[in-house]
Formats: sequence, C-alpha cells, structure tokens
Amino acid sequence: MNELLELQTGQVSFISGLMAGFSLAVAVQIFRSRATGLLATTCFVLFTVSSLLFLVALYIDVALSLRVAGIEQFPPELLKQITNIRTVGTSSATIALFLFVISIGLIGWLQSRPAGMITSVAAALAFIVIWAARSIIFNLGVVV
Repeated sequence: MNELLELQTGQVSFISGLMAGFSLAVAVQIFRSRATGLLATTCFVLFTVSSLLFLVALYIDVALSLRVAGIEQFPPELLKQITNIRTVGTSSATIALFLFVISIGLIGWLQSRPAGMITSVAAALAFIVIWAARSIIFNLGVVV
C-alpha cells in the first residue's frame, strides 16, 4: 500500500510542480509584455490562479508523502483521512489543469485573430478530451 501511495503522490507532485512553473512563467511573460486590456488581464489571472492551485496540489502530496513515510500498516481511519486530503490535492490539480487549458485557448487572441481561433479550437478539443477521459476514469470499476 505504501509503495502505491508513494507512486501516486510522487507523480502528482512532480506534474503539479512542473505545471505550476509553466503557469507562473506564462503569467510573468504576460505581465512583462505590458499587454493591457481585459483579455490580457484575464489570461494573467487564469495562469496565476492555475499556478497557485498546482502549488496546493504539490504541497498536499509532498506533505502527505513525508507524513506517511515509514508507516507499514494503514488503519481504515487513516486511509479515509488520506483519501480525503488526496481528494483536495487531486481536485486542485484538476481544476488547475482545466484553467491552464482555458488560458492557452485565450492567450492566442493576444497575438492575432487567426492565432486566437486556432488556440481556442485546440484548447476546446483538449478540454473535451480531458473531461471525457476524466469521466471514463472516474466511472471505472475498482477491482481489488
């Protein structure tokens, strides 16, 4: 059980840390470009919020990994607590990912109309595929 938990939290924390950095880097680039207007502000805010939510997921998974390191037996109450806090972290990462995809769809409009149309369509397709995959994954039967 501990190996599985370590694998799960390690993967989520790695991806969350990476994506937090990407999101913040794009937000800083928008800020540095001195782009103004509602669209630039919206993109900046969405990338920043995405970065912060990825950091929440990163913190939860790293702190959880450190807290349960060395525990051999997981009583049912502890497993329930772990599940609850991992739900918060995973939900934060999922929301952050969707905000990141939406932000990518919008940022093309800062460049040009054709770029905006392409990034919006690509982001919409990515959003739909991720949402569909998420739905399928959550509806999988758990085999023990």
